[in-house]
Amino acid sequence: MTLRRPPRLRPGARVALIAPAGPVDEERVARAIENCERLELEPVLGSAVRRKVDYLAGSDTERAADLRDALTDPAIDAVWALRGGYGTMRTLAALGPIPPHPSRAYIGFSDNTAVHLALLRSGVVSFHGPHAGGSLPEFAEDVLRRVLFDAHAAGTLPNDPEQEAPVTISGGIAEGDLIGGNLSLLAALIGTPWQPELGGRILFVEEVSESFYRIDRMFMQLRLAGILDGVKGIVLGQFTDCCSDEPGRAIEQLFVELLGPLRVPVASGFPFGHVPGNWTLPLGVRARLDADAGTLTLLEPAVTEEAQ
Repeated sequence: MTLRRPPRLRPGARVALIAPAGPVDEERVARAIENCERLELEPVLGSAVRRKVDYLAGSDTERAADLRDALTDPAIDAVWALRGGYGTMRTLAALGPIPPHPSRAYIGFSDNTAVHLALLRSGVVSFHGPHAGGSLPEFAEDVLRRVLFDAHAAGTLPNDPEQEAPVTISGGIAEGDLIGGNLSLLAALIGTPWQPELGGRILFVEEVSESFYRIDRMFMQLRLAGILDGVKGIVLGQFTDCCSDEPGRAIEQLFVELLGPLRVPVASGFPFGHVPGNWTLPLGVRARLDADAGTLTLLEPAVTEEAQ
């Protein structure tokens, strides 16, 4: 499938701010508007942003309507999720098939993994990156600008000097289109219309606040379901606040046990996930993983100069 790439972001671009999962407080809304202003973007708030139904930002119908409007409104240039939480699977179920829409960037991570995989299946490049309502430190902003505001290949992405350097799990070099997101969502989407297809691709994965045994179980589910068959390489991001009941057991040991048998290049500790210095990674764009050097290189542009 030939993927459509969105036009690059420019100053003055109108960005729909939506909450397809968990509810959003006023602090997040204010931070999102501030982040847009820093990037010289014009924020457009979705109608369900301030709604709350228990752990969701409004009803499934309301969230789906916001997503549909954000994707199809010709006056919108990009879509930026305010936060994750839980609810995008329900939003997608209420939405149905991704509607035909102009090519535009969708940005977010965590629970937004479901939206990314749905967009990828519909033939559109989307962007696993910081939430609009979250922090956007200089490092994360620089990478976002490099990927989304420039219609050239971003090249080798910088590692965050505030984080430890990546660690080799299995050495080697792999090339393929990027796909991935949050581990819990990747496992939860097995058997759904948005199940990830990893053959010939480089998988990137992050997680937050999970015990080692749960990480073990989710990776084993991916392996036993055949999802990891044919994957070219694996880029492991931050597994923030993920801990073992056994003192001194490092998560890298778990990765060796679970992913070593795949015999593909694997490296861990890259700066993306639930951390302030969160890379913007384009799903569907060709990349090269050098697991020995601990580098990830984007080999082609993620955006175009003009709309496709």
